[in-house]
Amino acid sequence: MSDFIFTPALAITQIAFVVPDAIEAARAHSRRYGSGPFWAVEHYPLHVHRYRGKESVIDVTSVYGQWGNITAEFVQQHDDEPSAYRDLVKKGESRIHHFAMFVDDLDKRIAQYEAEGCEAALYGETFPNRLGRYAIMDTSKQLGVMTELYEEEGTRPFYDHLKKSAEGFDGTDPIRRMQFTDI
Repeated sequence: MSDFIFTPALAITQIAFVVPDAIEAARAHSRRYGSGPFWAVEHYPLHVHRYRGKESVIDVTSVYGQWGNITAEFVQQHDDEPSAYRDLVKKGESRIHHFAMFVDDLDKRIAQYEAEGCEAALYGETFPNRLGRYAIMDTSKQLGVMTELYEEEGTRPFYDHLKKSAEGFDGTDPIRRMQFTDI
């Protein structure tokens, strides 16, 4: 840890949960906490997915909604492939998996985390020119959860969409479907 580089605090943008049923978990969250509306991206398409440095494919549904000043995400993995999600949450279980934040330079931040012994458990890219790149760094030994780093360029409009859709949300129609190409 002698190469530790202090970084000023970054704001948490999202708290993510891995659950058996993402849509039902989001619906329950909305009822309980007034969060939402939630936007479901079923069978989340990725252009690039690497699990611990190796190209792989997984089948997940992610559901996102505004929860006060942050976003709540519910992730449901449909298959049994090894993944960053299954590293911490067994099939059929539920728990907080990671928190996310925007970073100024994704490649630099990944390198910093890896220098500290926190491997990129997941590296992903959605479609080219759609949303941004991101990485889920394995900080579970230090924090009990993983840390997701978002490239701000490309990803910020999605989070702006979530905030805007929450304005005046009254609990009606808490689950809505979308594709990332809708943004």
